[in-house]
Amino acid sequence: MGIALAVVTAVQGGAPGFLERSLYDQAVSRLLPAVPPSEDLVLVEVDDRALASLGERWPLSRATWASVFHALAAQRPAAVAVDVVFDQPGPRDALELGEDILTALQRSGLMEQPAGAALAEDLEARLRTRDGDARLAEALSEGHGIILGAAALTHDVPVMQPLEDGALGTPLALPAQALRLQAQEVAGSIAPLRMAARGSGTLNMLVDGDGVIRRYPYAVGVKGQSWPSLALATALHLSPERAEPLRAFAAVDHGAPLMRLPAPNWLPRLSLADVLHSDPRSVGLDLALRDKTVFVGVTATGLHGQSTLPGQVAVPGVEIHAFALDNLRSGRLMRSSGWVALLGVLETAAVLLGFVLLCRRARTLGAVLRSALALTAVHTALVAWLAADPGWLIPLVPAWVGLAWVLLVDAASRAEELGRQRGALRRLFIRYPQASVEPAPASREAPPARTDAMRQD
Repeated sequence: MGIALAVVTAVQGGAPGFLERSLYDQAVSRLLPAVPPSEDLVLVEVDDRALASLGERWPLSRATWASVFHALAAQRPAAVAVDVVFDQPGPRDALELGEDILTALQRSGLMEQPAGAALAEDLEARLRTRDGDARLAEALSEGHGIILGAAALTHDVPVMQPLEDGALGTPLALPAQALRLQAQEVAGSIAPLRMAARGSGTLNMLVDGDGVIRRYPYAVGVKGQSWPSLALATALHLSPERAEPLRAFAAVDHGAPLMRLPAPNWLPRLSLADVLHSDPRSVGLDLALRDKTVFVGVTATGLHGQSTLPGQVAVPGVEIHAFALDNLRSGRLMRSSGWVALLGVLETAAVLLGFVLLCRRARTLGAVLRSALALTAVHTALVAWLAADPGWLIPLVPAWVGLAWVLLVDAASRAEELGRQRGALRRLFIRYPQASVEPAPASREAPPARTDAMRQD
């Protein structure tokens, strides 16, 4: 039973198995070393204060986003990762009306007169000002490293318009069929914005059956091609010289390794209101953003995704992308599939077979129980060390189940053998009963030797 559970866990993608999730959650949130606080990552959040100061509702207007990226570009961050997908064009009703008026002016011949030409020039300037997509594209082109969000269209993603060419840029050199996250289409920002930005990355998460996110998909397979996540696309932009090792790390555990969780308040935060309303020459703003990797996302009440991590609740998705980037570039990834899963099966089999041999040599049930407790402690310590040091997660519960089962079987076998021996002795006494012992008659005393001697005399 123990070996079968280990094999099933390996076939399903590695630990933690369905019996180990709660144990993994407790260990990763309380026992394993947390990710240390970040020094070069910062979160610019669209929080309740930002929405109140802007007087807008979510989603923000394109003009506001253009102002945001203009303000960020002035602080010269190393990169800006945006947890937003601009998949629809901005409102164009007023633009279409203005374009119709310009066309009418051209046809009427009024533009040949000075007053008409001035009117047309002023109208064109006003149209450029109100063209939110054009202003946003200009702001994106000013930034040195803006990575926009995208979405792999799976069954749990809201309906979005897929890209016509199905491409976010240059695909990754990863085997798409081996990735855990697979999709049929991919959606992204509109073409002018994608072309103005430095790249795009998917925002998808892998959610287990109990609603907890334990793995981060660094890549997604779409029709035989691999596309990076927001964390991987940002890492490749920041460190192009490390492209090969970064892609190798991202391919661990079929592109979705287990995550090490951050310490509380590990990510510095800055409200979007402070970015927009502070003086661009502010020293505090310069220290907070210059040469930093900035993640931009919504954290306002009721707007961000209810992403649940082990031991935590309601974590904004933008934070998950941020510490996924930190895990990736530092190599703090946890492996559980492939040869690590095979190692788990072999270790479980070795523990259980060793216990079977000890049971055959043990003379008493107490000795068997002590062996079971010792092997349980050794197995638990080995699993904990492999998870904490090299980051290899092998199954824990299958060996426990196997040890308990072998212990019960051995105890039952010993009890059955003892009962069989008692039955054999009982039958033996019934067949050959013990004869009753009668007291022997009193014998006469022998005459003393002196008397016999006297008679002889």
